[in-house]
Amino acid sequence: MRSIKDVFIILFYILLIIFSVFIICQIIIKIYGRSWETQDIVIALLILIMGFLFNLIIKLSKLETDFNNLKNSFCNLAKDFKQHLSLE
Repeated sequence: MRSIKDVFIILFYILLIIFSVFIICQIIIKIYGRSWETQDIVIALLILIMGFLFNLIIKLSKLETDFNNLKNSFCNLAKDFKQHLSLE
């Protein structure tokens, strides 16, 4: 069973994809002259970029956590190795 955090992240991705498709459709319709005003599209694109930025922040935080765990494991391994060599 997935945690609430995983469900929230998946829901965020789905909403981001839907919003992206909507903005792309608005830009295509704007090219043909029957859509939102230009400033509305620019604001929507800025919001979309913020969504992608949040996505990158989530992935970066996971990578930093994994790196810290790996770093701690290697430090413990080095300590054990030094202790093993000092016993001989």
